[in-house]
Amino acid sequence: MDIHVTLRHGPLEVDIDAGSDDDYQSELLDLLEFLEEYEERFSDLEPEPDESETNESGESEEGQASMDAFTGGEVLSEQDQVSNEGDSSVAGGDEAAIESLAKKAEASPEQLREFIDIDPDREEPPFIVPETGEFADTKTRRQFIGSLILLAVWDDCYEEDRMKSSTLKDGLEFSGINSDSMYNMYDLDDAERLFDKTGRGGKATVKLTRPGKREAYKTLRELLNSEI
Repeated sequence: MDIHVTLRHGPLEVDIDAGSDDDYQSELLDLLEFLEEYEERFSDLEPEPDESETNESGESEEGQASMDAFTGGEVLSEQDQVSNEGDSSVAGGDEAAIESLAKKAEASPEQLREFIDIDPDREEPPFIVPETGEFADTKTRRQFIGSLILLAVWDDCYEEDRMKSSTLKDGLEFSGINSDSMYNMYDLDDAERLFDKTGRGGKATVKLTRPGKREAYKTLRELLNSEI
């Protein structure tokens, strides 16, 4: 007499066919021991009833989820997808901001990137890459030129038009421009017309006026076209 035994354990189904003379019972016991040993692994393969989803074609995705769990494969979660889309959006916004500033300076985005270092995450201040010692003969004038450029970059690429004076000093220092005695910069002829400075000490802030922005783009254009 032939014997047919079907063993179901979660998503696993095993069929055993044996003749009357076969020792199928020992095979069955071995299989049960195997299942008990790997109980935790097989329980991971079986999704909760409310977790089984149906795709657009009407087919259950339970099998795909079980295979991923068994093989250690990763399924991209909705949160990961949103994160990736967000990263793409940020990258696109970064490119658009750089292109916009480059257009105002009548330069290419590549020229601008070589001249200004802009942190993609906008966590670090921008800084001028080339040697800034040739910008002007005096430290005060170099501060003036560097401030015009950096404030324009903050406004166009970081969407921050008014900056703390201390943050501006950091940007100048990163650009190789000494920021000591920076108050003298505001005594230059065009400073009052180009810079809007408020507050004192640690509360001091500064932004570019409209004429200041135009002067910044003009200065940036001249520097990009020079040998500096």
